[in-house]
Amino acid sequence: MAQLRLLTELEKECRVAYSKIVAISIDSPEVNGALRNGLGAQFPILSDAERAYQDELTLREPSRRGNYIPCDFVLYPDLTIYKIYNGYYFWGRATTEDLRQDFRAISMEIRKDWDPWSLAAEVLQR
Repeated sequence: MAQLRLLTELEKECRVAYSKIVAISIDSPEVNGALRNGLGAQFPILSDAERAYQDELTLREPSRRGNYIPCDFVLYPDLTIYKIYNGYYFWGRATTEDLRQDFRAISMEIRKDWDPWSLAAEVLQR
């Protein structure tokens, strides 16, 4: 819950930076909708109530029955995984600053116009 509040605060920055947040929960769509409304979040909270993707993503906790390992996935625009944060323990979870730094690194990598000075130099060399 605390992490979703932080994501809600980060959401406005993400919109400005052409980034998106999506959360996935094992709760029903109805519970997720109520949670989303209660948080005032605009990002979707998808439901995996049948836990169909837990095993596929190897998120089922091996030492306990039925529990899952909470994770934060940071993805490239093509949905390739950039980084995974293991949220099993609180300190393993991504902070908003971690996510800002990851989004910055991805943007620097994929945007040709990230550095306007090098772009201008490239144009002048032509």
